[in-house]
Amino acid sequence: MTDNRNFSAASRGSSLGPHQRLDGYRVAIPLFAGVESCAASFPRGYGAIKDQLRRCATATVLNIAEGAGRRKPAGKAYRYTIAQAERLECAAALELATIVKIISRESGDDLMSYTQRIGAMLTRLIQSQRARVPG
Repeated sequence: MTDNRNFSAASRGSSLGPHQRLDGYRVAIPLFAGVESCAASFPRGYGAIKDQLRRCATATVLNIAEGAGRRKPAGKAYRYTIAQAERLECAAALELATIVKIISRESGDDLMSYTQRIGAMLTRLIQSQRARVPG
């Protein structure tokens, strides 16, 4: 079994990828971790919300990373836009889980604050990339 405690970007020094330099990515990681932690305690009968919540939290992280890896501004903006949609889906799933009391109000609010911060960051990234697209 691999020990992942020392796998943080900071511990690897200068080997940071372009995605790891983005604040949006660095906020999406604890969102993903929080979702995974909450998902572990979902009761039977709520598999649809749990699965969707895990998928959209994962997709938010991965689309931010993919956008950062794209070379052209249009490609970056496209991936960041998808990440934005996934982030909104994550917020909606968190709201549903809080309404049915699968996730405590406190945990839901904490995770929701991540989605809001990511949204603001993605909005700025999308705008800056679209401004760089010729034409």
